[in-house]
Amino acid sequence: MVINVLEDKANMMKLSGENWSGSLCLNNKPKAYGRVNGYSWYFQSKNKAWFVEIAEEHVITPHELPLVGYGCGGWLYECNDVNLPNADLLDESVVTEAYFVEYVQVKLSLVFQLFGQNKLSYLPAVSCPCSD
Repeated sequence: MVINVLEDKANMMKLSGENWSGSLCLNNKPKAYGRVNGYSWYFQSKNKAWFVEIAEEHVITPHELPLVGYGCGGWLYECNDVNLPNADLLDESVVTEAYFVEYVQVKLSLVFQLFGQNKLSYLPAVSCPCSD
């Protein structure tokens, strides 16, 4: 496992694992972006839930997400009713921040392992008849 603090004002952390890498932004709405096996992925944590989406189209960059199910097809993993540390405490507690980063690292590794095993839910892009 690799966790390196990037030197910028956005409080970014570098994350990586087997066949994936990305950056985690620790703020009041933690988000992470990156690539897994050439596909762009996006993570967001909110209240007592988090999700990861992986875009099917390789031309989509990580910072263009979230789009899965609307702008493009892709895979989705959602987890609700989890006991996440309070995002407001991230700036005040190194222990809480370290716990949260480790939590995200472990959960992303699990999701990307499931992705590699073709066990994530696929969402096709929604087409809107009004855009024809």
